[in-house]
Amino acid sequence: MSIVNQHIVTNPCLDANISLGIDEACFRIVNGYNNSVTLYSHLSECYLCKDVPQAYLPGNQSIPLVIPTKYPLHIFYKDNTHEACHITYNFKEHGTYGWNISEEQPCSEIYMIHEPVNSYLPIFTAFMVYVLLMVLYATFKVIIRVIRGKLSPDNVHDDLDRLQEAETSNPIIRTNRSSTRIRSIDTFRGIAILLMIFVNNGGGKYVFFNHSAWNGLTVADLVLPWFAWIMGFSITISKRSELRVSNSRKKIILRCLQRAFILVLLGLMLNSIHTDSLKDLRFPGVLQLLAVSYFVCATIETIFMRMHSQDDLLQFGRFTILRDVLNNWAQWLIILTIVATHTLITFLLPVPNCPTGYLGPGGYYHFGEFPNCTGGAAGYIDRLVFGSHMYSKTQNPVYGTILPHDPEGIMNTMSIILVVYLGVHAGKILILYYQCNARVVRWLLWSGVTGIVAGLLCHFDKESGVIPVSKKMMSLSFVLTVSCFAFLLYAILHFFIDYKQYWNGAPFIYAGLNPITLYIGHTITMGLFPWAWNLSHPTHWSFLAMNLWTTTLWGIIAYWLYWKDIIISI
Repeated sequence: MSIVNQHIVTNPCLDANISLGIDEACFRIVNGYNNSVTLYSHLSECYLCKDVPQAYLPGNQSIPLVIPTKYPLHIFYKDNTHEACHITYNFKEHGTYGWNISEEQPCSEIYMIHEPVNSYLPIFTAFMVYVLLMVLYATFKVIIRVIRGKLSPDNVHDDLDRLQEAETSNPIIRTNRSSTRIRSIDTFRGIAILLMIFVNNGGGKYVFFNHSAWNGLTVADLVLPWFAWIMGFSITISKRSELRVSNSRKKIILRCLQRAFILVLLGLMLNSIHTDSLKDLRFPGVLQLLAVSYFVCATIETIFMRMHSQDDLLQFGRFTILRDVLNNWAQWLIILTIVATHTLITFLLPVPNCPTGYLGPGGYYHFGEFPNCTGGAAGYIDRLVFGSHMYSKTQNPVYGTILPHDPEGIMNTMSIILVVYLGVHAGKILILYYQCNARVVRWLLWSGVTGIVAGLLCHFDKESGVIPVSKKMMSLSFVLTVSCFAFLLYAILHFFIDYKQYWNGAPFIYAGLNPITLYIGHTITMGLFPWAWNLSHPTHWSFLAMNLWTTTLWGIIAYWLYWKDIIISI
């Protein structure tokens, strides 16, 4: 975080011809002291942070500053002998504020000179526009049906024996639009991929549509784990389908390995887009993380999965209600071993010059005591194994300069395996239980259990607890939290789409048919016209409009692929 005391010719707080940027405001400080003082500050998002000197305030002068408004700002000033007036204030975008300090009134209140803009108005406007379009579309469909005399709802069949043709590993699958699939799965997957496209392109530059600085949870933090969770759900369905047609388990595992290899290769190709030489090529990545976690969970399922029968009801007796867990004890034992290994490494591995079990970002964190301990054991392992072949960004918007730490590194990949397998188990609930109520109740129970355990680990707080919620670290509390929301969301989608048939999943269902194609396509075309363009005067309005257009355009492309009966799978 930096407050810039800019020169008069470049300071937008003094020159009306220069516009303030996104999430910026003007702060005019009137120093009534005869001597100069120094302004210190830190963002409230910065947990236990060391205050950093930000501006020099000469005596008996008025100083205009440009300040950030993404997070509340903690400020105070200091002269040669003492510090005074610790204030935390939530400045608003493009507002102008004043603050008078003097010996007679060393700590006056901050006051407003000019009203800020409503930075959330673009979100409300966009929401209303999309709602209006949906209403118009629904009205148009009803009118057409009335004209054609076809008012009966579409038949949506939940036939688990036929829906898996598109879940297998054929390189290119062409199906008819009438072919049976589980609509809720495609809808969930479509929500994840379209949301991923939106946040990857900037999310309108809103803080909650961007990843957390370190600890905490935003909308952007959900998309990758949700995609991994629904990938696990599909593993259950697809492997069951392959085993039912008597494919050998060895051949299925080899196909899983082939798919994982292709995903890794595609991930490396995407990483090379912005790399000048192979010596700096990033090895980890989103597709690589998905490939490894997919292969581990798919292999475990292929080895241990058995076709269920009514004998299960007799086998478990009064524990039949838990047969979805008891019938897969071997898989759970392996997954929990991986989780335990990850946890032991995190808290017991010695990291040079760092406290054991450190989970912070380094930099300003914890008063700057451990600036070179970014990511603790996870960051240390990634830096040791990958060297320069990893995520190289070292400027954190809240915690300042930190060491390289890869969000899709080795330890984080181990952690995401639990998310994938929880998705696998959600798929088993779909297979084992035939009544909607039984399925939904179990998904909601899993949502509650994972949410409560996550809450206990983090003490239901962002920063405290044994294991804080952190997407950067893929902490255990984080993966359980996102899985909690995944179980909840899928239960809702299954009830309204597959069971009640109140909704057919559009427009998300079309994106869910070709998620990898959309992910690769949006990564390659990011910043290119007509998906995006350079903004001469960037604002939340212009960024949100462009990012929504990018997402909508990929949604249209997804619908075109659906209309052409094209489903591309790895």
